[in-house]
Formats: sequence, structure tokens, C-alpha cells
Amino acid sequence: MPDPIEFDPVDLIAIGALGRPGERRFMIQATKEGARLCVMLEKQQVALLAAEAEEFLDRVTAEENEPERALDPANDALCGQIIEAEPLFRVRLIGIGYDRDRQLVLLELREQADEDDEGRPVDRYDVDGQIARVYATRAQIRAMIRHAATSVESGRPPCPLCEGPMDPDGHFCPRWN
Repeated sequence: MPDPIEFDPVDLIAIGALGRPGERRFMIQATKEGARLCVMLEKQQVALLAAEAEEFLDRVTAEENEPERALDPANDALCGQIIEAEPLFRVRLIGIGYDRDRQLVLLELREQADEDDEGRPVDRYDVDGQIARVYATRAQIRAMIRHAATSVESGRPPCPLCEGPMDPDGHFCPRWN
């Protein structure tokens, strides 16, 4: 297994999508001292990460004695700006943790899951997938969450009849049959 990639702590973390609705690629990008990490996710992973990270941060903030610091508005805007880049890998498993001593949130992004496509356990020593660990402040993760929700919601509108996504070029609705 290759050594994990660590951005500890990040200068910036961003989440968003590139491309037109229906053909978008969702990504997390992190920078640290000029180095850039870019990984690809599915739209559903972005939505789930935003929901789970928000619940996680609410619990952490309630337990912390120190309030969450606000992120500079200029940096907040950057948390939603994804640039065209070749992703290192497609994320299949996301973990979230918190380092209380340093007050940093950990996102662990794994290329391989602990189970194969048929649900059977995989020996973790036989897996050659990449692991990226990204440490960010609570404020950076909160900004990323806001941009994740905006990115997910800015896709194709749902059909009012079948609730399937409507393409800009037209939509074949099975309910019109």
C-alpha cells in the first residue's frame, strides 16, 4: 500500500463540480504550500458528506470549550472554487475525525472500500488504493459544507411528474407514456 498523502493542515479546502448539469464531475481539492490534492466523488457522496460533516461539527462544537472561529469571507468564497485538474483517484470511502489538541477536523479519503463490490470483506493489506488525509479547521469544513450543498442543488431540475432529472436538451418522461 502506498504511503498516505497528508495535507496537515490545509491552506484551503474546496468542494464543487465542473461541467454542465448532467455531465458534472464532483471534486474535493486541497492546497498546502503550493501543493494541490484533487480527488473525485459522486454527487451522492458530496451530499452525504455535507450532511454527516455538519452533524459531526455540531457535536464537536457543543463539546468544545472554545467557540468556532469564523473564516475570512475571501477564504470562504474560495472553498467553492474548483479548478480544472486531473483527479488523483475516485473516492470510495470517507472518514471524518477530530483532533481535539490541535482543534482540526480530519477527512480521510480512501480509494478502496473495506468490502468488494459484492459486499465481501477485503484484506486491507491486499488493497493498493491511495489514502489522503486532509486536516482543516472547523470553519474551513463549515464553508466546504455550504459550498457542497450549493453544488449539489445546482444540478438539473427534477421533472414535476417523474422526479427524474431533466436535461437541458429535453426530457423523456416515462409518465407521458
